[in-house]
Formats: sequence, C-alpha cells, structure tokens
Amino acid sequence: MLKELWRKLGSELSPSDWPEDHDGFRSKNHKGEFRILPHMTHTGEFHLERLTGILKSRYGKTFQNNGDESIRDLIHYASRIQDQDVQRELLLFYLNCSPIVQEYLRSDEVLAENHFLSRTS
Repeated sequence: MLKELWRKLGSELSPSDWPEDHDGFRSKNHKGEFRILPHMTHTGEFHLERLTGILKSRYGKTFQNNGDESIRDLIHYASRIQDQDVQRELLLFYLNCSPIVQEYLRSDEVLAENHFLSRTS
C-alpha cells in the first residue's frame, strides 16, 4: 500500500519543469551540495526529532547536530533499518517535507540503495 502511495506521489510531485534556481529556492552550500535545513517545515522537524528518538532508544545510534550532513547521515541510516516504526517516521518526515527536499531524498545520494522512496521517480 505504501509503495503505491509513493508511486502516485512521485508522479504528481515531480518538479521536472521547475527552473534550476528560482530565487535561490534550490539553495546550495559553498561546496555545491543541496541544503536541507532552509527547506525544512515545522512538521518535518517534528518527525525528524521522533525518528532520532526512536533510533537512539532502540539502536543506541546518536547523531551530532551538525546541520545538513547530520540529517543526511540520519536519513541514510534510517532508510537501511527494517523497523516498522522507523520506516513510518521516515515516511512521515518525507511527506511533510517540501517538494524540493522530497526530490533530493529520492536521489541516490541520501537513501540506501533499493529503498522504496528512491524508486518512485
């Protein structure tokens, strides 16, 4: 059921016709990497905090609060775990992100290989 939802969302929210850099909307840092934090929503932050709490309590995994790189590490780690609660929070985080962040998360750079989110494009 979730895979069908992702396929549907992937086709509806595909920003392929968006301009490459519309008023800095696709902000990048000095290294040219995509920046997640400027595009985070309040609800997305909430689900990211819940995801961090689950990973810490169940797996003892902690992440430094070093900005975008920490978020990438957290998402990459969570995408490899086959825990229903972890995957649910990852899904809720994804659904509450802006379309730009969703597009970035579907790329091969962040999610683990063969994760269902990366196959929605």
